[in-house]
Amino acid sequence: MKRIFPLIIILLFSCQKEELVDLSLKAELENVIESAFKQYQMPGLAYLAVKNDSVVISEGIGYANVMEKMPFTPQTRMIIASISKTIIATAIMQLVEKGSIDLDADINQYLPFSVRNPRYPKEPITTRMLLTHTSSISDGGYIYELYLYGFTDYPVSLLSFEKEYLSKNGQYYSQVNYSKFKPNSNYEYSNVAAALAACLVEQVSGVNFNDYCKVYVFQPLGMSKTTWFFSETPKSEIAIPYSDLNNMNPDKSFYSYPTYPDGHLITTTEDLSKFMRAYIMDGTFNGYQLLQQSSVDTILSIQFETESEKQGLIFYHLENSQFSVWGHNGGDPGVSTEMYFDKTKKVGYIMFTNRSDAYPKSLRNALLQFANQ
Repeated sequence: MKRIFPLIIILLFSCQKEELVDLSLKAELENVIESAFKQYQMPGLAYLAVKNDSVVISEGIGYANVMEKMPFTPQTRMIIASISKTIIATAIMQLVEKGSIDLDADINQYLPFSVRNPRYPKEPITTRMLLTHTSSISDGGYIYELYLYGFTDYPVSLLSFEKEYLSKNGQYYSQVNYSKFKPNSNYEYSNVAAALAACLVEQVSGVNFNDYCKVYVFQPLGMSKTTWFFSETPKSEIAIPYSDLNNMNPDKSFYSYPTYPDGHLITTTEDLSKFMRAYIMDGTFNGYQLLQQSSVDTILSIQFETESEKQGLIFYHLENSQFSVWGHNGGDPGVSTEMYFDKTKKVGYIMFTNRSDAYPKSLRNALLQFANQ
């Protein structure tokens, strides 16, 4: 299932005492990696760690395509699930910097249709609420029958789907599409709400979200192997998602869905590291100012907190005994991904594997420790 991320994060970054790994030698790091690879029965794995704006290790193990024995490398493209949402937050804050979006204004002033929780028709929903999962928009009616399987991009536009899902007379409208809670009163992880923020980017900028990302994120950062759609991606370069290790048929493994900005980014660990390093380096990478430092600080500040969640603008804040990190993970059928960084220590890591529910804590700790040396 695609909607399980908060629980995963809590388990990964629990406050339990963890055994530290001596990483004085790269060989010891490789032992940790090989152990995790076998334990989680990963078909393939790519991993990367950075210090400041430099990559300190970037390698791969196993296969992107088991039947064809295609190696999984740092250049292997993969659908990365919910890490994709961090691109939405970045685009929103770029438009905030331009004065085009107010995080606390009613989103209806930017949209061509009205969005209101029918239980609270007088309560405005804001962009900040969309980015903190407090909007009261629910994924309750977002059913898997809407997915398309195979190398097929979803034929309905993002805006059209959101309108049909959120408007009272819409094709996909249901009472469960909104929660029983008042906007800004309760945390409920919502893919539909995050993707609606991408609609705001489209409406305010005047270009579709895909093209906006190319011009203002991917191209200037040098993310040349990053796309949103199958039609723009060499299919032979994409890792096959293995949700069932007994099913090796790639035609039944790939999928698309109407809210593509919430999870369908196709990229490599090396490409994504350029985006992460821009955040580590206060908004700038390789001479390109992705965001102002003040915008990075806003995104990486706790906006809504519960006993189990510390939520920034899309990014989560997590802690263990050694590191205090911001970032996101992703999980879809046949996909497990992580991108987290410690802003103070200026270290970070990325992990992609084409296996469901594979988040080895030992690997995360080992890579951060290795980078921190």
